Amino acid sequence: MPITDDVVLKIDGQRWSYWEQVELTLSLDSFDLCAFTSVFEPDDQDFRNTFKPFTFKPLTVEVDNDLLFSGQLVGVEPKTTPSSKTVECQGYALPAVLSDVNAPESAFPIEFNGMTLQQIADQLAAPFGVQVEFDAPAGAAFRRVKMERTDKVFDFLTKLAKQRSLVISNTAAGRLRFFQSVGAGVPVVSLREGEQPCQSIAATFSPQAYFSEITGFAKTKAGRRGSRYTVQNPRLPSVVRPLSYNADDVRAPDLPTAVQARMARMFGNMVAYVVELPTWRDPAGGLFAPNTLLTLEAPGAMVYNKTTMLIRDVVLRQNKEATTASLGLVLPGAFSGQLPEVLPWD
Repeated sequence: MPITDDVVLKIDGQRWSYWEQVELTLSLDSFDLCAFTSVFEPDDQDFRNTFKPFTFKPLTVEVDNDLLFSGQLVGVEPKTTPSSKTVECQGYALPAVLSDVNAPESAFPIEFNGMTLQQIADQLAAPFGVQVEFDAPAGAAFRRVKMERTDKVFDFLTKLAKQRSLVISNTAAGRLRFFQSVGAGVPVVSLREGEQPCQSIAATFSPQAYFSEITGFAKTKAGRRGSRYTVQNPRLPSVVRPLSYNADDVRAPDLPTAVQARMARMFGNMVAYVVELPTWRDPAGGLFAPNTLLTLEAPGAMVYNKTTMLIRDVVLRQNKEATTASLGLVLPGAFSGQLPEVLPWD
C-alpha cells in the first residue's frame, strides 16, 4: 500500500472529517498532544453535541490506518469572525490526566514501604482507569516514600522514575509507559544544513542551567540530611558553578546513580535544536518518533561536525497545503544517565 499520510480523526468513536488542520505532538518525556481546527456550525445539533465543552470525549488519531494517538478532547474554543466560524480543539493522551490531578482524598494517608515503582504506579493510576506498561525493569524497591495531598500524581511518579533512570510517557493506545531512553543505536536519518529534507535549524542554549558540579544529599532515617555525593562536570573544570539539592526519597546506596542521572539531564537541557522538515517520514518510510537517533551537521547552528542527536519530541502538522514535521533534538544520554563524550561545537 502506498504511503499517503492519511489522517483519520475520531471523536467519541465517530470519524470527524471536517477538520482544517491538525497538529500532533509526540514526546519522549511528557504526554502526547493533539490540536486541530474544525469548521463549526452552531445551528447544527450534531456539531453542538460533538464540541460540547467539559465533556472530555474520547479522541483518537490514525495515520494510514495505524493508531497514533488515544486521548481525550480537553479544550474546545469557538472562534467567530465576520467571514468564518471555527472551533479550536486540544486533546491530550489518556494518562495526561495524571498531570492535572492529585490522588483522591479518600486514599490518604498514602505511604509506600518496600514497594517497586511499578507497584506504586499501578496503585496511583488505577482510580483514573489508566493502565501501566513497563518496557524496562522497575528497579529496586523504595524503602519508604510518602505522597503529600498537594502532589500531582504525574509529578510524584516522575520524581521516583528519575531515581531509577526511567522516563514516563504514553503509548499510542493510551497506557502510562515507563521505559529507558536510548543511548546508542542506528540513526534513522542523517540531516545536513542546506540539504533536503532539512529546511531550517534553530538552536536554544541554557547557560544558567549549566553547572560545574552537582551534589545530592540523602536523608537519614531520622529525616536529617545524611549522605552526600558529588559529580563533577568534566566539561567545566575552570569555572565555579556548583549546585546542591536534597535527593528526597533516595537511599544512600542509590545516591550516586541519582546524582549522575541529574548531571546527565543537565546536559540534556543545556541545548536544544529544532529541525523543520517537509515530511513526516524517514528514508525507510517510518514515521519520525521520539526516543530514536539521527545525525545532524549544521555549522549555522554550531553543530560543526556530524553529531548524533536524540529525538525528544516530534510535531506532525497537516493542512490542505502541506504536511510538515518539527523534530526537537537533545544530546544523547540525557535521559539514560550518560554524559556526552563530545559536544556539537567541539
